[in-house]
Amino acid sequence: MAKSEQQRQKKLARKKAKDRQKKQQLVREKQQLVSLSGKMAAAASGRILNARMAEPKSGLATVLFARQAPNGHVAVVVFLVDTYCLGVKNVIAGYRSMTDYREMLEDLSEKHRLQERSPGTLRGFIEGAVAFAGRFGLPPHADYRKVSPIWGDVESEPTGDAFEFGRDGKPVYVPGPFDDDAMRLLVLSRLGEHLDVGDFEAAVVEVGGADMLGESP
Repeated sequence: MAKSEQQRQKKLARKKAKDRQKKQQLVREKQQLVSLSGKMAAAASGRILNARMAEPKSGLATVLFARQAPNGHVAVVVFLVDTYCLGVKNVIAGYRSMTDYREMLEDLSEKHRLQERSPGTLRGFIEGAVAFAGRFGLPPHADYRKVSPIWGDVESEPTGDAFEFGRDGKPVYVPGPFDDDAMRLLVLSRLGEHLDVGDFEAAVVEVGGADMLGESP
């Protein structure tokens, strides 16, 4: 084979290899955007659009964090944080159109009086609540780990005494309107494993409540 033909074949092989790599990368990106954790990871380097929270009220706080996501979408995560006991109690997350995102932001801001905070403060607050609950064997909501990539390069800032977890240092379980018997039994069982009798009896208070969007059952 002539030298020029060999060079042409090598060049063609390199081009095919690059094309295969591009196709594989596209497949990986599409697969990534199917899962919740993949969506959050894909948006982790996007511009931060909002970092807001409502001050804890009766042990509950709503936190919203949003970034610019691929293809013009907005990656939004809303945390319902139980500062008394459970840490991250609920998570709503996903991609939204800019229009849907703005409507959601307006609705939450009106219901919960969300205030702007630094992204680091929000991360520190949420991780502090998760750590407090973890001391008593209480894990965060199932989607918490999946949405954590959304923080990207945001560093957690120490919150110091800005937020109190528990009441006088003790966990206080306040069953919400959506906590079924199995959930209540699990929480009480975990608390019983970590608290002495006196603390445990003082740790349970039952009241009504509202979900993270301000809606009662």
